[in-house]
Amino acid sequence: MTESCYPVNMASRPVKAPSRIYRTLLVDDDPLFRAWLRPLLEESPHFQVLGEACNGAECIRLIDETRPDVVVLDVYMPDGDGLELADQIRMHSPEVQTIVTSSHSNPVYSRLAEQDGAVAFIPKAGLSIAALLQALE
Repeated sequence: MTESCYPVNMASRPVKAPSRIYRTLLVDDDPLFRAWLRPLLEESPHFQVLGEACNGAECIRLIDETRPDVVVLDVYMPDGDGLELADQIRMHSPEVQTIVTSSHSNPVYSRLAEQDGAVAFIPKAGLSIAALLQALE
């Protein structure tokens, strides 16, 4: 069975009332990926998107400004390694949960993301509301 990287129409499925709304920051240098993920999250009652960043410096600035609960972060960033950024986020704002993602599903990323303080690594092909909620709960 192949995993789709296209969003599922959540309107056609019954939605459980959220026990919590996660205030979320998206960090990825690919504007097309952010343009796909933002509406997916905004259609869910579980997430509120606070903003987007395309690099590590912007991410840290937006964390200070918006105080998110969650940062969804790409492994590859133009100004450094996303895994290193996950570690910086952990040290800078330990209350923020980081989920690392990549278009490459290398199993090493999961171990490295955990070592750097992320709550999960989710390959972009498997990224969904259900996968995000499972990582956060």
